[in-house]
Amino acid sequence: MKRLLSIGLVLLLISVSSLTCKKKEEEKVALKEEEKEFFKEELPALDEWAKKKWAEKEWPKEEEIVELETPKGLQEAMASTSLNMRRLSRGVEKKDWEAVVESATKIEDLIAGRCVNLYYKEHPEGVPTDFVLIGDKFRISIRSLVLAGKARNISSVQSEFDKVQQTCKDCHNIYKKEKL
Repeated sequence: MKRLLSIGLVLLLISVSSLTCKKKEEEKVALKEEEKEFFKEELPALDEWAKKKWAEKEWPKEEEIVELETPKGLQEAMASTSLNMRRLSRGVEKKDWEAVVESATKIEDLIAGRCVNLYYKEHPEGVPTDFVLIGDKFRISIRSLVLAGKARNISSVQSEFDKVQQTCKDCHNIYKKEKL
């Protein structure tokens, strides 16, 4: 009797396990379809993307908004980006999907709307190929991060977050000026 009960319990566990695995596979497939849809859209050239009209959603009305063209604007944008990276990191750690999507979107706005835009304005003769390549890697990883956050796929979110962090490090290693 105990043996029959044990066999029944094992069979029940196997069937529940296989159903759970199938559900997880379906979730992965859904994200892959969403990723395919994203990558069907061709990203605009980095300079077009930088010139896009970006919303100033993240700036409270009582604060003075600094013009993009000033070094203070870049400094403010990087400080806000740093704050949002910390929020994004916490969101990833706690699986707070709303924080992941919101912070990643703000970071995209800040980097494109201020940092990249300012860099293009400061270099009207053209920008280095490295800058364009890093910018493209950033854009792909930040958009993929937003999609993964919307899909609530923690492994993809972590992977894309790591890629975003790496593009930031790569850019800073080459382009961040030393403080005097």
